[in-house]
Amino acid sequence: MVEIALFVVGAFVNLFFYYRRGLRYLSYFQQEDYTGKRFIKWLFEKKAFDRRGSIPCVIMLLVAILAKDFSAVVIGLSVVALIAIVVIALKEEDPRTTGKIKLNMTARAKRIFKLASALYVVALAVASSLWYHFVLPQGPGMVLLAFWVNQILLIRSQPLFLVAANSLLQPYETGLQEGFANEARALLKKYNPTVIGITGSYGKTSTKIILREILSSVAPTFVPPGSINSYMGVTREIREKLQPIHKYAVIEMGAYYIGSIRRMCTLTPPSAAIITAIGIMHLERFGGQDSVLKAKSELAQAVPEDGILVVNGDDINCRRIAKENPKKTVLHYGWDESNGPLDAIIYDVTANDKGSNFKIRYKGEVYEGFTQLLGKPLLSNALASFTLACALGIAPQTVISAMRNVRTEKNRLEPVKVPISTLKVKENGNGAAPSPGEVLRLNDAYNSNPVGFAAALDVLGQVSGGRKILVTPGMIELGDRQEMENKKAAEKAAGVCDLVLVVGDTNRKALTDGLIAGGLDTQKCQNFDDMHTALTYLSTFCQDGDVVLIENDLGDLYEGPVSF
Repeated sequence: MVEIALFVVGAFVNLFFYYRRGLRYLSYFQQEDYTGKRFIKWLFEKKAFDRRGSIPCVIMLLVAILAKDFSAVVIGLSVVALIAIVVIALKEEDPRTTGKIKLNMTARAKRIFKLASALYVVALAVASSLWYHFVLPQGPGMVLLAFWVNQILLIRSQPLFLVAANSLLQPYETGLQEGFANEARALLKKYNPTVIGITGSYGKTSTKIILREILSSVAPTFVPPGSINSYMGVTREIREKLQPIHKYAVIEMGAYYIGSIRRMCTLTPPSAAIITAIGIMHLERFGGQDSVLKAKSELAQAVPEDGILVVNGDDINCRRIAKENPKKTVLHYGWDESNGPLDAIIYDVTANDKGSNFKIRYKGEVYEGFTQLLGKPLLSNALASFTLACALGIAPQTVISAMRNVRTEKNRLEPVKVPISTLKVKENGNGAAPSPGEVLRLNDAYNSNPVGFAAALDVLGQVSGGRKILVTPGMIELGDRQEMENKKAAEKAAGVCDLVLVVGDTNRKALTDGLIAGGLDTQKCQNFDDMHTALTYLSTFCQDGDVVLIENDLGDLYEGPVSF
């Protein structure tokens, strides 16, 4: 029968469309750390449910309502609609090879996608059975109508199958994770390095990298690379890279919910800890700053009574944590003593495009030094590392010498003189010829907090050069303070910048309002859909000697409009 043939062909077309589209949804789901609630929230906020694949279906649904039978014309139009869906599927980008953050088909991602696909096939089979037993006897008009309704519902519900699959797999994933974690615990117990935990709303990774350089100058030190700070990320690094020669292990501990740092401390029990700041980052995940404070306190609670706790004395919440968690050694570091006495204080800082000269007063002695780091937050992180290293028994002058060679982690207010042509993202084609000459690029793409944003603007204003240019999508995950904080940062930028390029639509209104409120001419504020387009524009706009600050760089989730 024609009806059955159409349904069979439609089922295969639907499955092919699911495979192509499902990989894209999986990429975004992975960027949300497989958190179902956040992924669903993103789907609705970005209106990321299917539109392109549904258009041919909706058109045919209208045809079915009007035609009410299987004429040759209706059959022909149905075939054309199915071909259109196949073409749309073929034009889907493969997230494994495209996008800022490419889909990493890990074992877990494969499990989720395979189970989601199986659930999708089951849903398709159930729909087919219902159609065959209850709709087919109703006649051609109802058959056609039900067919296209079924296509629309399945296509538009595709991302939800990933969420369902992940939920079903969670018990298995938890068991698998704990098996690997126990192997890591056994290695740590066997090799017994001194474990230093680092947490904070921001500054964790930079502090880890700085402390790594200092400790590595005196003894082999184990440090997970980059921004690895999750339970399973650290587990994998320990299992694969921890060696008997490692005297120290520096562990960055991230947190998105209360209990996550406590869990991390069962994996890597700390003998010492640094708490860099308690700010307003990730408020959307935590629900409020009190929850952030409670979560970060878990690291201090895990440090034994005879351990070392180093906290940011400029942050009243860090001071509160130190007061509530007394240890044998508690040290406060910072820039001034307005909130209370400091054990280590940094002052007389002078900066240029090569780095910063500074003085540190520690236990009554003054130490002069130089570091290639720029900006108050990075220098604060350097001071935290200095304080912790000295508390471990390393001579202050040895620490100062090691700090001279410390370089910032890539994309964390990284100052580099580069040819203007390198501003352009190479893999995205050629276009107009770039301008000759060099610019000073301050790459702060990994920053997304108000303190760091303000400090980066201070650096932009201080360094010598030509025009000062800011490229930013603004800050995210600030809860109900996001609009206010972005507007505030933009007002400050207006007093520093000759040109501001606003990237994406997530914070466009708040940033634009702030720039105007700060007095920046509207002609000096331009909007771009993505970072690539903005940098391509700069490659032809910039002149020799200009200074470009790239402040934050959002992933595909937030950068611009999402089209499905």
